[in-house]
Amino acid sequence: MLHPDVAELLEALRGLERLLFEQGINTWAARLKQAADNIEKSDAYGLQQFLSMFGGMGSLNDLILSQDGKLPIEENEQLNSLRSKAWSLANNLRREIL
Repeated sequence: MLHPDVAELLEALRGLERLLFEQGINTWAARLKQAADNIEKSDAYGLQQFLSMFGGMGSLNDLILSQDGKLPIEENEQLNSLRSKAWSLANNLRREIL
């Protein structure tokens, strides 16, 4: 059984993964899936994989969803919420491990 914080992180990561696949952002979705799969197996490398997606140009932080040249407000709010929640949880877990 996973620690509740790990389970919550996985829920956020899987939500991000689904959202990005639905939006056709398959490269990011696949990277999130790989990190989530590792975390689900209690492999701390998954935390590193996920946290390394932030920072620098072209990072997950920079991602904004668009459809037909328009910015879908609801989907971008969901992206921001899940991304922030996942980053916060992963960062806290990393601190606990180190």
